[in-house]
Amino acid sequence: MRKWLFTAMLLVCVLAKMHAQYDAHFTHYWKMQNFYNPAGAGFEKKMAIYAAYSNQMTGFEGNPKTMLINIDAPIPFIKSDHNLGLGIVNDDIGLFSNQRLYLNYAYGFKLFKGRFVIGAQVGLVNSSFESKDIDFGGGSANDPAFPSGNADGNNLDLGAGLLYQHKFFYAGISAFHLNAPLIELGEKNEIQIDPYLNFMAGCNIPLKNPLLSVQPSLMVMTDFVAWRADISAKATYTYNEREFFGGITYSPTVSVAAFLGIEMMNITLSYGYEIFTSGVGAANGNHDIYIGYKVDLGTFKKGKNKHNSIRILQ
Repeated sequence: MRKWLFTAMLLVCVLAKMHAQYDAHFTHYWKMQNFYNPAGAGFEKKMAIYAAYSNQMTGFEGNPKTMLINIDAPIPFIKSDHNLGLGIVNDDIGLFSNQRLYLNYAYGFKLFKGRFVIGAQVGLVNSSFESKDIDFGGGSANDPAFPSGNADGNNLDLGAGLLYQHKFFYAGISAFHLNAPLIELGEKNEIQIDPYLNFMAGCNIPLKNPLLSVQPSLMVMTDFVAWRADISAKATYTYNEREFFGGITYSPTVSVAAFLGIEMMNITLSYGYEIFTSGVGAANGNHDIYIGYKVDLGTFKKGKNKHNSIRILQ
C-alpha cells in the first residue's frame, strides 16, 4: 500500500524551492486579532488567552493539522496604551512540520473618537520533514529531488500592522514575512516564504431586540499572486451575562463554513466546520475548535472606570 500519497503530491510542489502562503487559516479568524495583526495585541483591553485547533481535509492521510496558542494583553502599570502579544503555531502537513513563534508589540492612541494602533512583530519560523515514510512507488529512494534523511531549518521572521478601533467597528491591515525568510532543508532544498497582506474589518449592528445583535466581518489575504476572502455573518444572543452566537462564513471559490459557540464567565467555546466548494466531499472538510479566556488587568481605567467595551465586535 502506498503510504503518504497525499504528502508525496505535496513534495513535488514544495521541495527544491517553494513560493506559497505559509500560514494556516482558521474559521474563527474574527476572534484572533493578535494572530492576524501585530497591532491586535491588547485588542480586548484585557489579557486574552486562547487556543485554536484546525483539522483540515479530514479523511486524507497526512492531512494538515494546526494548533495555535496565544496570549496578549496591555502592559500593566503603564498609563500609555502599550500592549504585548506572544504566540506559537504548530502546523503538520504529512511529513512536513512547521512552527512559528512570534512576539507582537502594539502602541495605541486616541484618534477621531476611536483608537489607532501601530504594531510590530518579530518571530522565528522553523520547518522540518521526515523522509523515512516516503513511498517512491518502485522508484529510487536516492532521487536528488528528495532530501535524504530528516532535514530542518529556521530563520528570522518580521511583520507589522495597523488597526483602528471605534465603538461600532474596527478595521486593520497587516503584513507578514516582510523579510521573505528563506529556510534551507539540507543542501539542495529550501522553502521561500513570501510576504503577504491581510485586511480585516468588522462591525456591530444592534437590532430592535436589545438581546440580539449581528456582527458581520471580512478578511482578505493575498500575496499578490493568489488571494482568499472570508465574508462572515455572526448573530449573538445575550441573556443573563451569557452570549450564545452562531454564524456562517463564505469564501468565494473556496468554501462555506458554519460555527456555533457560547461565552460565559469570560470563557469562550466555539466549534466550526468548513466545507470546500471545489469538489472535495462534504465529509472531508475542516474541523475548527476555539477556546479562550479573558482576564481584566485593571488597565485603561480612568476616573470612574467608564469605557466602551468592544467585546461584541468579535
